[in-house]
Amino acid sequence: MVIGVGREGRSIAKRRTESWSQLAETLRDRDIDTVALAFASPDRRGFFGTLRLCRELGLDALGHRRHADSILVAGDGPGEFVEIDLEPWGPLESLVKRAFDVAVAGTALVVLAPVVVLIALAITIEGEGPVFFTQQRTCRLGRTFELRKFRTLKPKEGGEVGTVIDEDRQTPLGQLLRTTHLDEIPQLWSILVGRMSVVGPRPAQTKLEPEFEASAPQWRRRWFVKPGLTGLAQISGATSQEPAEKLAADLQYVRDRSFWFDVRILLGQFRNVFADLADLVRRS
Repeated sequence: MVIGVGREGRSIAKRRTESWSQLAETLRDRDIDTVALAFASPDRRGFFGTLRLCRELGLDALGHRRHADSILVAGDGPGEFVEIDLEPWGPLESLVKRAFDVAVAGTALVVLAPVVVLIALAITIEGEGPVFFTQQRTCRLGRTFELRKFRTLKPKEGGEVGTVIDEDRQTPLGQLLRTTHLDEIPQLWSILVGRMSVVGPRPAQTKLEPEFEASAPQWRRRWFVKPGLTGLAQISGATSQEPAEKLAADLQYVRDRSFWFDVRILLGQFRNVFADLADLVRRS
């Protein structure tokens, strides 16, 4: 159930989840400034779809206390409800972050354009599968998007799902691309068009998230900001094989995020890349 609350505090609209597609029209047409979500469970379509709509319309949102693990809480609401923090960062902070994303991704795409062509040609000549690997990942407020990388593994029937690399399917070129992190270049386009950020919680495989939530009940709090190419969890060594540790690092980033924090994390990622390159040279 979604309940619209008028400016005078009275309930003026109710819609069950099966008529969710009509909710936008209702919220636009009526004098509503707050939406209280009383769903039985915080599902992607109804619960998080309504949160996306509230954000787009500039409405406040309240959620039931029993779902507090699935949301970023801004404060106490009336009765059994808590206030949901749909915008963890202020307008100026968000503007600076977007400018940083566009500057970094745009510059990198221009500089790396020749490298992109060479990698695409090398993968084609290798002949072990398509140039790009795609996979469904989760982004802001429960949306999913198609994350794209340069392919580094031989294709597997049924799709690439898992947190451990299958060494038997890794090609020599793929190993080089992974070690140098050049397989991540296509994600710069996702940053440029606004689906991702340079720094943020790394987008998880959508199919694996129920497994992560079983180990880390607050996992969906990561959904309240854009996913990143790199993040605090990555430079700290926390991986999806330790969901609770990864979540703790991601939520620390959400709390402490600043321009200089982003710069520090990005520099930390560069240090990791150089360390991997040095290790590759030593083993060669």
